[in-house]
Amino acid sequence: MASRLSELFVDAVKNNCQGEVAILFSGGLDSSAIATVAKQFTTPLLITAGVEGSQDLEAARKIASELALPHKEVVLSEEEIVKVYKKCYKIRNGDLLKVELMVPVFSCCREAARAGKWGILTGSGAEELFIGYNRYFRHKGKKLEKLLEKEIQNLPLGDCEAQDLVAKNFGMRAAYPFLYPPFVREVLAMPLKERLGTLNDKKPLLRKIAAELGVPKDAIERKKKAMQYGSGVHKLLLRNIRAIEEELAAKEELKRRKWENR
Repeated sequence: MASRLSELFVDAVKNNCQGEVAILFSGGLDSSAIATVAKQFTTPLLITAGVEGSQDLEAARKIASELALPHKEVVLSEEEIVKVYKKCYKIRNGDLLKVELMVPVFSCCREAARAGKWGILTGSGAEELFIGYNRYFRHKGKKLEKLLEKEIQNLPLGDCEAQDLVAKNFGMRAAYPFLYPPFVREVLAMPLKERLGTLNDKKPLLRKIAAELGVPKDAIERKKKAMQYGSGVHKLLLRNIRAIEEELAAKEELKRRKWENR
């Protein structure tokens, strides 16, 4: 079954590698799988955004070198993170957890646009398909299956919508190989027990697929860390979030008053 999924994943990536593309790259399992396949069809630009010394930058640097692909590092200062957060809030407002996810995406899309890329490939959907989030392990059987199906269906209104809006802001398109319909159908048709790992060994099926595809071993074995944490963005935003929210609230109030006084 893994071999069939590997074939479908190659199709998924190939379909999005027409012309100049970039990959939102952390050096982890999901983005490394995309990069490993993409290099068969094009020379993608790998882009990583993060604070100096962050886990994502260090891991991405190593895996990009192993893949022998061009790699752009976007090193974010505290001032830049705050500035980008405010821009992301204008694109799609929400609470800290929703908006902070957009900060590395915004920074990478901006760099991709500067490099003349038409689109950026991301790993969205991998956690839902291959049961990668810790919270999934609080559920079992049919309840877990229903939760996973619901979250996959909701991705176009969640993470994917946010990435779509950010990419569009730079005149680009975001693409999601893990959400290629034939691939999704094949994964969901498998018995849950064949997809489910443990809290200490998540996404075993995807790791098997990655091994078949020739993904570097360090990327296959790297433990998942959410983008806002692996990039170091979350920690710096926490230090500034109160001031940011007060400023944004004041601007909203000013807009409201201007509207009322028209």
